[in-house]
Amino acid sequence: MCIRRFVALLLAVALVGISTHAFAASFYDVTGTQYETAYTYLSNKKVIQGYADGSGRPGHFLNRAEAVKVLMGTNQQYLQEVVKMQRNMPPLPLFTDIRQSQWFAPYVEAAFQYGIVKGYPDETFRPANLLTVEEAITILMRSANLAGDPSRASLSASLENRDSQWYTPSLNAAIERNLIMDQSMLRLGQPITRGQFFDIAYRLMSMQEQGAVAFGGEVERSGTIRAVQPVSNHHISVPQPAVVDHPYGSEKYFAISMPSLGIEDLTITHPHDPFTSDGVLSVLQQGVGHLFSYPGLGGKIMIYGHSSGYPWDVSQYTKIFRRVNELQIGDKIYVTYEGKLYTYEVTFEQTIDAADTTPFNDNGSGEELILYTCWPPDSIAQRYLVHASPVDVVALR
Repeated sequence: MCIRRFVALLLAVALVGISTHAFAASFYDVTGTQYETAYTYLSNKKVIQGYADGSGRPGHFLNRAEAVKVLMGTNQQYLQEVVKMQRNMPPLPLFTDIRQSQWFAPYVEAAFQYGIVKGYPDETFRPANLLTVEEAITILMRSANLAGDPSRASLSASLENRDSQWYTPSLNAAIERNLIMDQSMLRLGQPITRGQFFDIAYRLMSMQEQGAVAFGGEVERSGTIRAVQPVSNHHISVPQPAVVDHPYGSEKYFAISMPSLGIEDLTITHPHDPFTSDGVLSVLQQGVGHLFSYPGLGGKIMIYGHSSGYPWDVSQYTKIFRRVNELQIGDKIYVTYEGKLYTYEVTFEQTIDAADTTPFNDNGSGEELILYTCWPPDSIAQRYLVHASPVDVVALR
């Protein structure tokens, strides 16, 4: 497996998804999705803007700096503090990895003043790191001064939670106030998408605006909730697997099957840290890796895997993509994600230079699945890509 150069390309491509936001009146890739209400609400409140091409990219991830900027826009008092900081920044930064001249520095300073962000024990903020689910919910709950029981976890079918962790009070508060969309299947340690983060922010702002104690509820005189939308309170520790009734559906959260290659129910994992060699490569011990968008959310979906490896690498997945060139146009690829089975059909294949990132440029033309590996086997000279387009999606029961 071409280790370092393979990672170098992945990291280079990963940066393509982090774009400078520009105002867009509507979001063509959000219309009709479960995130449309949240995007519309936050856009009308001038909390978020779209990209220059008119997209909202709900399946793309937020880094920590971007998330703080969005969060500070949800409260007028916070915004006033940001403006004060922009006019008169403290001479010394709060964190060792932030310069006071960077665009996000005033937002971080203001968020720190209100106790919304605290940084890491090594005095860094790590602004470019992707925001994890538990980090996202924690800063959102801090922004509203909401916290639940710090010891016993409230459990939900839509959000993983654990007892007595640093994030437990915040996750409890989010669950108890119905701030997590049903069937979101948010998992600890995983990056949160723009759509997921914006939906929680929308629910939180809407709840506060209505003077309710939970999203979808109204405050009775007694102080209890008259529910319009039931609060989720399922007593399970992790998202429930789907009950499979399709030959290529999976009970896993994220998995891929390619019947023509004899590959079935192969685990797909998004790296916790997609900006380091170890982070990108670590998931390949479990199956194949994932970057960029997700099934059903439009854009480019990369599934990457080994085609060859070192003699000492005895992982069963060392050569899992060695035969991807045997896929034919029209062959079906099945991807299970969040309890749904997405079917893709191979459209074409290509061999590209190792440094070529153009196939991953998102031009807004629609969703595409791309299988990616070094090529030819036992070489690092090129990359082999299999392109596939979505043809069907079914819910797994």
